[in-house]
Amino acid sequence: MVRLASAVVTQRRTLGPHTTVLFGAEQGKYPDGNSVLVQGGHSSMLIDPSLSARSLGLEVDIVALTHAHEDHAAGVSGVSFRHLTVHEADVAALRDLGDLMRLYGVPEGDWAAMTEFVATRFHFEGWPEAEGFAADTVFDLGGVTVRAVHAPGHTGGHTVYLVEPDGVLITGDIDLSSFGPYYGDAQSSLDEFEATLAMVKGVEAAHYVTYHHKGVVDGHAAFAEAVTAYAAVIDRRTAALLAMLDAPRRFDELVATGIVYRPGTRPVLFGESVERYTIRRHLDRLVAQGAVRGDDQGWERA
Repeated sequence: MVRLASAVVTQRRTLGPHTTVLFGAEQGKYPDGNSVLVQGGHSSMLIDPSLSARSLGLEVDIVALTHAHEDHAAGVSGVSFRHLTVHEADVAALRDLGDLMRLYGVPEGDWAAMTEFVATRFHFEGWPEAEGFAADTVFDLGGVTVRAVHAPGHTGGHTVYLVEPDGVLITGDIDLSSFGPYYGDAQSSLDEFEATLAMVKGVEAAHYVTYHHKGVVDGHAAFAEAVTAYAAVIDRRTAALLAMLDAPRRFDELVATGIVYRPGTRPVLFGESVERYTIRRHLDRLVAQGAVRGDDQGWERA
């Protein structure tokens, strides 16, 4: 069962009899996020414990993550739990900091700095006891179920959770922000992210909870519209890359300009690797389409 200490989050919202959203600062803007507490008749689950959730003194049966990124695990060490779990494709990164660095794909020369960053800013320790679950695992909490629906692309194990009978879909880092889909890790996939967006767009629920930015979207029509706008960022990135290729460009020149971060906003520790992986995936697609040609010494429109 769940017990809350006297500390509270600034805002919370109840979605049905079992589900409560615990909003992080600025609607869950990174580095914070929006956690979700699900309480059943015999068990409780906290999904994606955020930095803000650390202050709550929560005791739950299960802590479940949508994926193994640092901000989604930031509150794990501040929660008392019996089980910590994530999709089996991400569980190695949750268990071990070295595997987390491999999931990101940051250069080995930057591992020490990145490890220090996630450990100090996000309290990421690596939890060897973490358990992996398979796609479509159903957690029965007593009078309420939480279904884990595999939704890869952001990471290999990214998962959304459907809470029934409350009709709540927890979308993790399908955050519907103007930034757009993030597929800039070594273990990300542009193709899988697009397939995931098509899949979740068809999931009908009463409420949709994003970890960052939007918070709660009410109703399927509004959610489907937001997913369409979110997915359109992929095409805008493609257009930006093609515009750069009006003249031949080396790969490093493309990365220096970038198609992901606005000028002046690229994170120091991992921003360049995100641009590299993202541009590489767009180039691979454009080559397959016959739209561009070349190699890393010189890319151009075909």
